[in-house]
Amino acid sequence: MCGISGIIGAGAPRGAVEAMVAVQHHRGPDDSGVEILANGNVALGHNRLNIIDLTPAGRQPMFDRTGDLAIVFNGEIYNYLEIRAALKGYPFRSETDTEVILAAYERWGEGCLDRFIGMFAFAIWDSRKQSLFCARDRLGVKPFHYARHNERFLFASEIKALLVAGVPAEPDMESWSLYLGRGVYERPERTFFRNINALPAAHAMVVGKDGVKRQWKYWDLPEQAEALSEKDDDAAADELRGLLEDSVRLRMRADVPIGVMLSGGLDSSSVMTTVDRLLPEGGEIQTFTGVFGDKRYDEDDFSEQVPRKASWERNIATFKVEDFWSLAETAQWHQEAPFGGVSTLLYHPLHELAREKGVKVLLEGQGGDELFAGYGYFKPHYYCDVIDQGGWRALRREIKSSPQDEKKWLAAAKNIESGRAELVHADGSSHLRPECLQPELALREQADVFPAPFSDKLRNALFRDLCITKLPRVLRMNDRVSMAYGLELRQPLIDHRLVEYAFRLPGNKKIREGNGKFILRHAMRHDLPNKIRNSAKRFVVTPQKEWLSGPLASAVQDIIESRSFRERGIFDVDKVRQSWQHFCSEGSENSFFVWQWINTELWFRQFIDRKADILSVA
Repeated sequence: MCGISGIIGAGAPRGAVEAMVAVQHHRGPDDSGVEILANGNVALGHNRLNIIDLTPAGRQPMFDRTGDLAIVFNGEIYNYLEIRAALKGYPFRSETDTEVILAAYERWGEGCLDRFIGMFAFAIWDSRKQSLFCARDRLGVKPFHYARHNERFLFASEIKALLVAGVPAEPDMESWSLYLGRGVYERPERTFFRNINALPAAHAMVVGKDGVKRQWKYWDLPEQAEALSEKDDDAAADELRGLLEDSVRLRMRADVPIGVMLSGGLDSSSVMTTVDRLLPEGGEIQTFTGVFGDKRYDEDDFSEQVPRKASWERNIATFKVEDFWSLAETAQWHQEAPFGGVSTLLYHPLHELAREKGVKVLLEGQGGDELFAGYGYFKPHYYCDVIDQGGWRALRREIKSSPQDEKKWLAAAKNIESGRAELVHADGSSHLRPECLQPELALREQADVFPAPFSDKLRNALFRDLCITKLPRVLRMNDRVSMAYGLELRQPLIDHRLVEYAFRLPGNKKIREGNGKFILRHAMRHDLPNKIRNSAKRFVVTPQKEWLSGPLASAVQDIIESRSFRERGIFDVDKVRQSWQHFCSEGSENSFFVWQWINTELWFRQFIDRKADILSVA
């Protein structure tokens, strides 16, 4: 887990790459390096976080045995030992997974990507071809940003590294319009900065001295999961358990201490109990749980109930309301885009505590909701599939078996059938206020059009969240907050093999009797107590609504009334005031739209109003 950067073009300036490395120091505080290649036309930079092979042999930029290839790499190839064994005869000079990538590229060329199990963003300068081979992992866990500026191609893990190298900091107003009007955080290739792009997940590209020569997608989930599995419940659950165990086993490889992020929910508890099972006799592990000091939202009691055989050291980090604004500014600097409010800020004291405890690698349970239909809003999509397969009589039987009130979801299913579906919050409530935008930014008449590569509506909805809307923003936020503290975050549930398997399972393996994640609950039937396995999904997990309308209200008011907020030309300030007053006096189903106002102003102040501050960091 590191930071990468580079410049391709005539007279690539060393000083610019050194500035890029300096501003990404937090991503790799253990070492750094810069190499100038191709007669000064290629500059590569690297920040190293020592995880595997802690010796100087792992320093980057790293060259292959011939000196013709040079790599900068961010991430982990978890199956590097297996690939290394397949590369018999290669004269390895280190124990790193980085050198395995070089050797794999030398042996298999661009096809090496098909062999990697991991999270990665890397760039290999091939002096024989005079081109740069770049790639990003299948789910986009690790970031890769690039821009064209002054006839040069620049790339980096974080956008701020491009800014310090001279790329202008300008807002991409189309991205801001989509975020504020439709709640869309991520777009596969666009960022919130004009003319700064992202290499999409599961993509690779070749760059020459004149820019991008070609770009392609090397992994396609719908192709890998086209056919549905016909296995019975026990067989499907046991195969899932085996895949999770192998995924966790690979992600426990490290030459530094590891820990587990444990919320007490089904996903993180499934990861934790698997780690516990795989630890050697007498093994020890540290767990980390974040709380607010409010029993309505805290899950430390649940996390305590996860069974164990190993020795655990439980660590609890508390996020207090008085730390909100200082952490919000810190988080905005690292995130470089809108982020998830209080839920994201909680991770800062949590990761800080992990680093203080000497842990450099954390496993977490991200991805279970997107794979196994954990959110309530997936139910209407499944209901539509039930109707398509068996008619309304089949749906009535399905609803009758559900212990919950399904009226809201039935109405949503009818909207989906009629083509009137809209993106909603995790609890199904409306969370946007597009009427508070200036008319030229509002997108109320623009419907979201997402790809529908599968034959059923549930898998298409899951695919949307996994690859387009929800998980990409969560992965970006988690990468930035973990890297802010020099930590590596690993997500066993989104191993691509497990993802492919989950998408081959039919809807009734995911939603059963009105509850999502059926197959994961069943897979954990011998490992977790029923209280954790069968616990209902908690949609509101932070006190954000109470904080914004209570102890933080005066500061929110100051933002709304600030001159900069009024003069940005983004919001209809009178309507914002009205919506804010209603929120404070009458309440609301959620506070997302209030956070949008705050987040937008924080971003513009950080990256547009304070451009000189960005340049001074390096």
